[in-house]
Amino acid sequence: MLALRYLAGAAFCALLLVCGRAPSIAMPNFAQAYGVQCSTCHTAVPTLNAYGRYIQRSQYAYMDPIVLKKAVPVWIGYQANYDSQAGPPDTHRVIWGNLAVHLDGLVGDNWSYHVQQWLVNDNQGGPLDTAWVSFNNLFKHNGYLAVGKLEVPAPSPFSQWFEVAPFATAEVTVGEHAYALDANRWGAKMGYLHNSLSVDVAYVGSDADLNGATDFVPAAGKTLQYRAAFMRPKNPLEFGVYGASGTFPISDGLTDRFSAIAGYVQRDPTNGVPGVFFVYQTTHDSYPMAGAVGPANGRDYTLNVYEPIIKDKVVIGFRREMTYDGLGNVNHYGNIDLTIQLAKYLHLYTEAGLSGSNPGNGVDRIGTPAWRAFIWWTMPIARAKG
Repeated sequence: MLALRYLAGAAFCALLLVCGRAPSIAMPNFAQAYGVQCSTCHTAVPTLNAYGRYIQRSQYAYMDPIVLKKAVPVWIGYQANYDSQAGPPDTHRVIWGNLAVHLDGLVGDNWSYHVQQWLVNDNQGGPLDTAWVSFNNLFKHNGYLAVGKLEVPAPSPFSQWFEVAPFATAEVTVGEHAYALDANRWGAKMGYLHNSLSVDVAYVGSDADLNGATDFVPAAGKTLQYRAAFMRPKNPLEFGVYGASGTFPISDGLTDRFSAIAGYVQRDPTNGVPGVFFVYQTTHDSYPMAGAVGPANGRDYTLNVYEPIIKDKVVIGFRREMTYDGLGNVNHYGNIDLTIQLAKYLHLYTEAGLSGSNPGNGVDRIGTPAWRAFIWWTMPIARAKG
């Protein structure tokens, strides 16, 4: 256990923060306190390897609060984005204004916390992205209870991944209801992690700013989300299931009762064999839109193949996705990504993406290719103590 806690600081040494897309976190001060390389827990930043995923699921509980005192629990992150499809038609857009401050760490052996506030986001005043506190001494230190604005239970790539585009399976839209299986939302989450078993369940509501913290009226949309997986900190293979069940208000005043369930498998790249992340998901919406005459039963999949090269300083990846909403609309997505570590806390992420759709009339529509990139820099505010 002592060795596990000593190495755990690398788990969040530089996790990606993609503004306006999938939620994620970064902890360069943790790596600074432990004095270890990020490769201890990352295939390549921010993609977690098996050991990093194990630490992630513990709410930092396997780290040592005495070691973390070596570093100040505050750091800042800056990001500049480019998206060829953003802004007015036919106008490429660069967003320079993305600056966030983080507060994270442990309080004694039983408590952990993380707060992220955007100072500037998309060149405007920023929202509160993350704000949770966790009690980590349930079931003899194998379980936790967290409250606040937190990550919902889902596979780790949904929030910590090196590609720019969010996962379509996590954000599929059925009629008026947009699934948010990768979101930060206000609520409570309980988890259990011991040996090969990892289980999490959360009851969550709004993804809004502070005003969403008290929004627990069922008619406003609530979700019970869960994940169960078999994993080991030294085994590159993880597999499991995740799902959600909840309600969503439709524009005509009625309520959609929805559910999703999926199986997934992730294998880290090892011994020259590329890594793989695969998801197959089904969805059910009882009343997907105003005037609907019946339920919608959809299905989706994601296939991601990725490989680190050049001493793990560069990662290449390919993703193929399909979503079918049960209403006759089929969408296909694909992207190729290249990520480069420029310096210890400086990373460049680039992506070429293409999407297409079949709206149920037999006509395939291929979208305009998208070129996306961002550079991400993080900085602990002080050096670690001796």
